[in-house]
Amino acid sequence: MKSAILFSMIVCLMACQGQVNSGATADLKGYTTSIDNGSTVTRATKVNAAGDLIEQGFVSGGKRNGVWLTYYEGDNAGKIKTLASYSDGLLSGPYLEFSNRGQIETEVNYANNNYHGKFAKYKFGRVVSESNYNNNMLDGLLKEYDDRGKLHKEITYKNGKQDGIMRYFNEEGEVTLEYVYKDGKKVSGGIVNDK
Repeated sequence: MKSAILFSMIVCLMACQGQVNSGATADLKGYTTSIDNGSTVTRATKVNAAGDLIEQGFVSGGKRNGVWLTYYEGDNAGKIKTLASYSDGLLSGPYLEFSNRGQIETEVNYANNNYHGKFAKYKFGRVVSESNYNNNMLDGLLKEYDDRGKLHKEITYKNGKQDGIMRYFNEEGEVTLEYVYKDGKKVSGGIVNDK
């Protein structure tokens, strides 16, 4: 029942979106399709040999649109593996990968099949790295964390190149190395002296 409500909401959202004809046509071989009365949106589902749902989403105008979900198979059947947002066949919006325990492992935002916005990796529910992209290029601060969740490294990017300060931190959170980059080239920096 919850999935039916979720998919109904997604269909309504899709009806409100503008369309851009540039994505690939959806290949529905191996999928079961259905169309609700009065709708132009096709619901596509795919099951494995055991009858477990492994993928589902919507197609409009021959292209993937809205949220598509993939599911784990075997012992973890029924658990969401990925959630991907499409607009006219292109990844656009949030994309999430989940562990078989239901924890987010990857969080990405897309625009027209390009990384655009937040990109983060997680391990056991704890952030491992986080960065920002602008049209498929790193842009802004990239942060990496150690196994305890403490900041280990910061790097500043502009248009896909290191540009600004790069810092390494010790276990106490103190800066140990600091470099300055300009347009991808190191211009200064080194070991930071203890106080």
